[in-house]
Amino acid sequence: MNMKIVAATLLTLGLSSAVVANAATSAEVTLQGAITNSTCNLIVNGGKSTLNMGVFKGEDFKGKINQKVGSTDMPVSLTGCTAGETGTLIVQGMTSVKNNDQNIFVNNDANTVGFMVTQSDGSTIVKNGQGVAVNLGKEDTTGQYTFKVGMASTTESPIGGAYTAPILVAYIVN
Repeated sequence: MNMKIVAATLLTLGLSSAVVANAATSAEVTLQGAITNSTCNLIVNGGKSTLNMGVFKGEDFKGKINQKVGSTDMPVSLTGCTAGETGTLIVQGMTSVKNNDQNIFVNNDANTVGFMVTQSDGSTIVKNGQGVAVNLGKEDTTGQYTFKVGMASTTESPIGGAYTAPILVAYIVN
């Protein structure tokens, strides 16, 4: 009986050592957050939690490394603001480590395919943590802005699959 207990203990210790041997001794994590002094309520994409980009072919990305492919409106509505308020709509999220410009949003930083956000002009790219100034009129307590979103890849031959990327859109007023 004691031999069984000793054997079980040694087996458990051996398995525990194997698990510990594969664990990293340290890890980095990026924390993101925002603070605002606005009274505004913000609604992105009409309150829907998913913005569908559609389906693209791999060949659509030929010659378009780190460029937006396609364009879908992502409307942002501000309500209940202080009249005449001035602030910045920022976009935050994880970006691909394969993209030094930090403007391809992904759900895993090792991904080479993700999403690119531009200002309403469709060409000015929004980087992680940056955005666009929004100035409400002197008497206005509401505002509208529309970002343009498309897919992007750090390679000309992206791997086929379904992709997602969580982002945070916030209205920052100092």
